[in-house]
Amino acid sequence: MTPSSLRPLQWAAVAAAAMTLMSPAGAQEAYPSRVVELITPYAAGGGVSAIARVYAAEASKVTNQQWVVLNKEGAGGVVGFTAMARAKPDGYTVGFAPASPMTNSPFVNAKMPFTNDQIEPVCQVFENVFAVAVKDSSPIKSLPELIALAKSKPGAISYGHAGPASVPHLSIAAIEKSSGIKFNGIPYRGDGPVLTDVMGGSIDFAVPAISSLAGKNLRVLAVLSEKKHPAMPDAPIITQFGYPAISPGLNGVYAPAGTPKPVLAELEAICKKVVASPSFAQGISGLLQTPQYLSAKQFKARIQTTYKVHAELVPGLNIEKN
Repeated sequence: MTPSSLRPLQWAAVAAAAMTLMSPAGAQEAYPSRVVELITPYAAGGGVSAIARVYAAEASKVTNQQWVVLNKEGAGGVVGFTAMARAKPDGYTVGFAPASPMTNSPFVNAKMPFTNDQIEPVCQVFENVFAVAVKDSSPIKSLPELIALAKSKPGAISYGHAGPASVPHLSIAAIEKSSGIKFNGIPYRGDGPVLTDVMGGSIDFAVPAISSLAGKNLRVLAVLSEKKHPAMPDAPIITQFGYPAISPGLNGVYAPAGTPKPVLAELEAICKKVVASPSFAQGISGLLQTPQYLSAKQFKARIQTTYKVHAELVPGLNIEKN
């Protein structure tokens, strides 16, 4: 059949279909065009989960599509990262988390259910610094007092952390090695349940993120950093006591490997807009945090550097593999 043999209405339909196939809009739909799920690998009630919700709310404004947070906690973030790695790589299931399941967990898990090349870092959003904290009524007034108590009661002083190979877990392991002491470390699924137990007296101290401390009746014994935290300028830092500072939580957005490059580029652009927005900064300031954006290229490089540092550090901490 030739174009001349087609009726006018038939010809118009054929031409319209051809134009649709040739147009960019026909080649690929705008992203996002539906709900985006944001996997957070820790329990609700902690700082990372709370900031993920601030991010999701701002991303919803930026894209005119709903972003929802899904808490998939367990194994120090490995459960959530595994779910993300196995998700369809279309940009509609992404992650919001620290990089510790990529930079820390491989060195304390005998078998990892995902590999780092299954994850595509998109951007860094903020750095999550942790602290050693006790409830206000605790008789422990300082970090030296805590260390002395642990020396007098080997293995009896309990603390809660966010799971195997998390930043708080490694930080306390480094203190144990330096001091020749042993605490009773108890893994949790996130800061929310850790804080509930330390305030209730079930554990002696906690190692939560500073973003989880807002509004809590806790005394900070040491910030686990080599520099003062702007939200707690009067709190001592761990290096003041002669102990090493483990890398903070490098929190950002991730996608499953294989996600189309145009979608990754759009995710990165959305992230940059969200982190630069005054409303996002205001939203996380109440959680004692400030935005610290890194592009995908910068974020990947920082994750790789941290991985190499921990490859040398963690085996020397003598942490038993799971």
